[in-house]
Amino acid sequence: MAELTKPPSAMRQYAILLRVGLASAMQYRADFVMTAVGAICYEAVSLAFVGVIVYAFGSIGGWSLVEVAFVYGIRSMGHALHGILSGQLWTADGVVRRGEFDRYLLRPVNPLIQLLARRFQVTAVGDIVFGAVVLAVTAVAAPISWSLASVVFLIAAVIGSALVESAVMLAIASLTFRLLASSPILSVADTVFVTFGPYPLSVLPRTVAHLLTFVLPLAYAAFFPAAVLLDRTTELFVPTWLAFASPVVGLLLYAAAVLFFHRQMRHYSSPGH
Repeated sequence: MAELTKPPSAMRQYAILLRVGLASAMQYRADFVMTAVGAICYEAVSLAFVGVIVYAFGSIGGWSLVEVAFVYGIRSMGHALHGILSGQLWTADGVVRRGEFDRYLLRPVNPLIQLLARRFQVTAVGDIVFGAVVLAVTAVAAPISWSLASVVFLIAAVIGSALVESAVMLAIASLTFRLLASSPILSVADTVFVTFGPYPLSVLPRTVAHLLTFVLPLAYAAFFPAAVLLDRTTELFVPTWLAFASPVVGLLLYAAAVLFFHRQMRHYSSPGH
């Protein structure tokens, strides 16, 4: 009997809430489709801009258009998964200010899971479709000798990319419990990911590249895994093993961000008090 009354695991709780959110979003099918299509168009314009830059110069730091597009594909697919996992972190300000978080604390579900699955991020559907197409096309076109090991590494790298971006955004959103406003900092971090994410960071000044590796860990989201798969590890500005460990780094960063969220949650003060 004890097993029958055991509450579902955190992963199952999240899956249930995500499924409910998806079902709710699909009740308005026209809006669902238009939002997803809009996300695809936005990503297509972003990729076109990257393509124009690379085409104008012939290459970027010796990276061809296909190779840069491959970096973009990993980054795009990771961002899409991040949208499903952590897209609702942008609403943290309002959830805390309005006292909605009070209800999260009263329910028998982890408050973080309730925040992450607050609503379904419809734009993530379009991002996934576009990211999957770009990644599949560039993976075939890029000069990569594919094997079972490299395919597994690519899948792990995409998941790790999502975890890296989610970890950064979750850590920033956790500051809402102290500052009551994290969206401006979230916006800055998002801008950096969007601006520098699609490019090989080896072309940047070494100081900037190190900042985007050890302060804001953008390098682990796409550049390092792409360099490994494209066999361009000689251009790395970190030990090669660190690039190979990118998926693990993403997992560790996300675990640390979850711990940080729960520590910061202790500073929550209900607006009704």
